[in-house]
Formats: sequence, structure tokens, C-alpha cells
Amino acid sequence: MLEPKKRFENEIILGGGKNDFEHDYTAILYSHAFRRLKHKTQVFFYAQNDHVCTRLDHSLYVSAISEVVCRNLQLKKINCDPMLARAIGIGHDLGHTPFGHAGEEYLDRLASGIGGFGHEIHSLRIVDKIENPRSHGSVIGLNLTLAVRDGIVNHCGEDRSTCLTPNKEPDLNGNSIPATVEGCVVRLVDKIAYLGRDLEDAVIAGLLKENDVPGEISAKIGSKNGEIVDFFVVDLINTSNGEQIALSQAASELMDKLMNFNYARVYRHEQLEPFKKRVEDVLNTLFKRFMTAIEEYDDRIDLYLSDSLKVVQVLGKFIGDRKRLYFDEEAKVHSVKEKRDTRIIVDFLATLTDNFVFQACSEYFLPEPII
Repeated sequence: MLEPKKRFENEIILGGGKNDFEHDYTAILYSHAFRRLKHKTQVFFYAQNDHVCTRLDHSLYVSAISEVVCRNLQLKKINCDPMLARAIGIGHDLGHTPFGHAGEEYLDRLASGIGGFGHEIHSLRIVDKIENPRSHGSVIGLNLTLAVRDGIVNHCGEDRSTCLTPNKEPDLNGNSIPATVEGCVVRLVDKIAYLGRDLEDAVIAGLLKENDVPGEISAKIGSKNGEIVDFFVVDLINTSNGEQIALSQAASELMDKLMNFNYARVYRHEQLEPFKKRVEDVLNTLFKRFMTAIEEYDDRIDLYLSDSLKVVQVLGKFIGDRKRLYFDEEAKVHSVKEKRDTRIIVDFLATLTDNFVFQACSEYFLPEPII
């Protein structure tokens, strides 16, 4: 297991007996980025049903399930820390955009000239640079341990591998297996947590009926979220050992079949396609408006704050809190102003919730009457 990183010497450590991973968990829990997940899409855009899963719900499920798995692995004498798994789990999706993967795909296109966009890498960017900004001093971000940061950037929930051997060294580029047992647990639990819950939400949305799940799957793992989670969690605990975190071959095949079913009947459902086009339209509208504002105002925060649109004022506040990041650090990375401006806007758009995007577009197209 990775050792926690050395804290900055000038950092004030609060009392109360917290270890580093508890500190990380608390820092993420109280962050603005985590709070906003309650209004970000998991699968269904802008859901008005309070029982439909949000990105916040999913993060809490992954965190809780991962902790349970690690506690049981400890009983098998496997060296792991449940609090580390809990911290990685609660922070793994902080970088998700509004409107789920539809928003992520569109931001990836917008960011094609600056290296693209992926929510795993952006989650790391959130905790390292965007969250908890400081205009003075040497420390920005949440100052998390290397183990948590490695687990967050390498969680890759869409990867279908079900047998993971922790990487020998941490890799923060976002294309590796996590370097800890706990990170590997979160990576597998991520899939366990969303597959069954997405099925339930599809039933609530009327896209599926519970008995639509093929009998060859439901007969072995059930068709309700609780049954599906229990089946895979028990199998994960029983199969994993000190060398690998893994599902059994039989469970892996069932997970693959369930994922294929979800993609065919839920994630690519024809009723979701019109919403994806609308997502592109609203995000593109905001992108163009923000680019116009940045080209005109640049680093003059007072001009943003006096703009007639509230959303541009919010953009100005966002930039003003991170002037050192964007006008010092990013200016060196992106010497071309257009690329730096794109970086700012992509970062800002990724922070927005579904609700805020709709409010911004309403303000843009439907200004308040003056009388």
C-alpha cells in the first residue's frame, strides 16, 4: 500500500486524531465539487423524480461498498485500508460534467486542441488545482495523498477488466491500473454500483420492465439492484487475494453480459438520443458566449462582474478565484491565448450542474422583462 505523502511543512493540521486518508475523505466530502454532484446526471438527464440516481448518489454507493469490501479483505489477511477506499470512492467522479457522458463527450470535442477531456483526469485536476483555490501561498487544491489521487485518476469505470493487479508505481496520467489494492477495489466496485442501479432507473423511467433482463442473467444474479450488488460483492471478496483484486470467471462473464444488455437497452436507448443533441446545443451556446466574454474581458474580473448576464458574472468569480492558476501557470502551458481561454471555459463548464446550465440558457434566451 502506498504511504501517505508528506504534508507541506507550513500546513496547519487540525487535531482530533485524523489519519491522512480520513483527512482526504473529509476534504472531498466538504468540497464544492462534491456538493454539486447532487445536481449532475448519472444516466438520465435533468431527472425530476427524486428516486432517480444522481452522480452524488453513485459516488456515495461506490464509497460505502468499497469500504465494506476492504473490511472483508482485511479478514482474509489482505493488507488494505478501508478509509483509503472510502476516500477514493467518494472522490472518483468529481470531474464529471453536467449531463453525464453526453456532456463529457461534447467537452472532449471542445477540448480537442488542448489534449481532450476525460472525467477521470479532470477529477484529478479538480482536487489538485480547481477546488479550494488560493490567490496567495504555495498550496492550491485539496492537498490529497498520492494514494487517493492515484485511485481517483485511474478508476476507469467503463473498462471491462475484472482481474486487476495493482501497478508497481503510481501513474497520474490516467491510463493505468491503480497502484493500491484499494484503488483496484474502487475500480471494480464502480461497475458493480452503477450496473444494477442504472437498470432500476431505466424501469422507473419506463424504458424497461423488470422482467426484460434476460433469464440467463437474472436467474443467477437477480434483477434488482440490491441482488445484483450482493452477488458481485460477495464474489469479489471471495475471489480476491493478496496478488489480485478480481471477480471469478463466471461472475466476470455475467457482468459482461449485463453490461452489454445495459448498453443496448439503456445507455443507447433511442429516447435518450434527442437529449444528447440538446446537450450539445446548450453547451455550445454557453461556450461561444463565454469565449466572447474572455476575449473582451481577459483578466479584468470587474468587467465580468458587471456583465448583464449572471452566468458571465459567475464565470468571472470562477476566474478571479483562480487568477494565479490561469494567468500564470496555464499561460505557460498554453502560450496561445485561444488555447488558454478554451482551458478556462472547459474547466468552468465541467463544474456546472444540469440545473445551472438550464438556468443559464433560460437567462440567455429569455431575459427578465423590465416592466
